[in-house]
Parts: sequence; C-alpha cells; structure tokens
Amino acid sequence: MLKLNIARVLHLRGIYDTSEYLRGLGFSKNKANRLSRDVKESFDRYDLERICIDLNCTPNDLLEWRPSEKTKAGPDHALRALERQTAAVGVVNLVQNLPAEELEAVERFILERTKR
Repeated sequence: MLKLNIARVLHLRGIYDTSEYLRGLGFSKNKANRLSRDVKESFDRYDLERICIDLNCTPNDLLEWRPSEKTKAGPDHALRALERQTAAVGVVNLVQNLPAEELEAVERFILERTKR
C-alpha cells in the first residue's frame, strides 16, 4: 500500500510534531491532523507541492510503500525504492552522543554537502 508519510522527513529534520508543523504552513487544524496521520485517501497536489517546497524534498521522499500479501511487484519493481526499512530517527539523535572530534567531522561533511 502506498501512503503519505510526512513525519518521516520531518523526523529526519528534527521536527517531531507533524500536525503543528503543517499548521505552521497554513493548513487548518483538521487538515493538518488528517495529513499527519495519513487519514485521507487522497491529497491535493497543491498541498503536496507546498510541503515539498518547504522541506526541499520530492514527493517520493514523502511517500512510502509497503507491499501487501496480494502485491505482485517483483523484487526489482520500481516501487521497491519507496520501501522504508527503518524509521527516521533524525540527525540530531544520531550524533548527540558522538565525541567532539567526530562531531567536527560530521560538521565538515555537512558543510561540504551544503556548500556553505
């Protein structure tokens, strides 16, 4: 099943309240709650675009695919790229206990990737 998983990208960025984040983008409380819990069966492409622009991501980053028992997609099917094996933890949680010298190496890596 294909589902919208906005929380995954937010968690990677250290944001853990998906509904509050969406309300900050101007979504109503009701719509933010439905989007954050993937309750809606469909979503507006304009809304998806707004979220992608704000998070600097693509729709594929926000989508997650979990095959069901009825799935006939083989192991090399393109949808397999949307399978998420692990939950998003967030960079801050991953590095918070690293020694200072290793944090400096992580910082250099990030600075090189972001070209700052």
